[in-house]
Amino acid sequence: MIKVKKSILGAAAAAVGGVLLANPANAFFEGKTVTVVVPSGSGGTFHLYGQLVQRHIGRHLPGNPNVVVQNRPGAGGVKAANYMAAAAPKDGTVIAEINPGSVIIPLMRKVRFDPREFNWIGTLSVRTYTLAVWNNVKADTIEKQRKTEVVMGASGVGSINYQLPTFLNAVLGTKYKLIKGYKGGGAINLAMERGEVQGRGNFYSGYLGAKPHWIRDKKVKIYATIGPVRPEVKNIPRLRDMVTDPFDRKMMGLVEVGFNVGQAFYLPPGTPTDRVAAVRKAFTAMLQDKALLDEAARRRVPVNARTWQDNERVVNDAFNVDPKVSKKLSSILGFNKSKKKKK
Repeated sequence: MIKVKKSILGAAAAAVGGVLLANPANAFFEGKTVTVVVPSGSGGTFHLYGQLVQRHIGRHLPGNPNVVVQNRPGAGGVKAANYMAAAAPKDGTVIAEINPGSVIIPLMRKVRFDPREFNWIGTLSVRTYTLAVWNNVKADTIEKQRKTEVVMGASGVGSINYQLPTFLNAVLGTKYKLIKGYKGGGAINLAMERGEVQGRGNFYSGYLGAKPHWIRDKKVKIYATIGPVRPEVKNIPRLRDMVTDPFDRKMMGLVEVGFNVGQAFYLPPGTPTDRVAAVRKAFTAMLQDKALLDEAARRRVPVNARTWQDNERVVNDAFNVDPKVSKKLSSILGFNKSKKKKK
């Protein structure tokens, strides 16, 4: 499913403005190599979206630089975000993709990055997220999972596939057992095939992009969804409808931040403003590139874009949350910002 709103692209282009030929950024990128950092291992759609940017943004950057992908998995995207904040070159030659779940991590534990300081360049797609179990698992509804343990695969604490099941254990009484430490979606998929885990959280398009036959052959049973609604799963129960306590719904609002940010890309803080503007302009142009849209369609992943201004708004709104909400969610997810000694 390809969806790029003209109003979004027009707004982004207008906001970025023209980069004049005299702009120093035009000369800077020529002959350079630009790196796209992916916050996971290969084999999943995070890597796929990173590849789409790597293959198509170079044509729209001034000087047409070479573009490569670098995988930096770890802690559900926190490792990559820490690198971008503290160590990555701040000259426009390193672009990173965010792991959506990692955006709210600084509200709950000490890390080296603050997403409000990133130079957001836009989102390639916001996507429907699902919870699913392998086809032979009998506990295939939230109600059944309140009584029966289900083993779920996850990458790290910054990932949605860790945060969401852990949150549901606390507010809905599910009995998920989380096995974390996988290097990305591809590794979790292999774990499901091998029977190491029984289920996982995943974007619906994650299956279509990496394991389309799982959907075709009903290898997995999808039993809950969250985030933007996709027609193929519109009749699957929505998690937000199951969480009724007012305070719990505020916490769910934080959990949902990642779905509103989506597969977003950014430059590190401190990048010169002219280069930020050039990369934003290139990203916006790339979203209209037929070659990118055709490849996304072939690889069965949606393009449902958001502007860098959308990214900034979602992130800033998240960091204006009542501290009581983030503190409680921090406790649920197992973070310890208070540094209290265990008795």
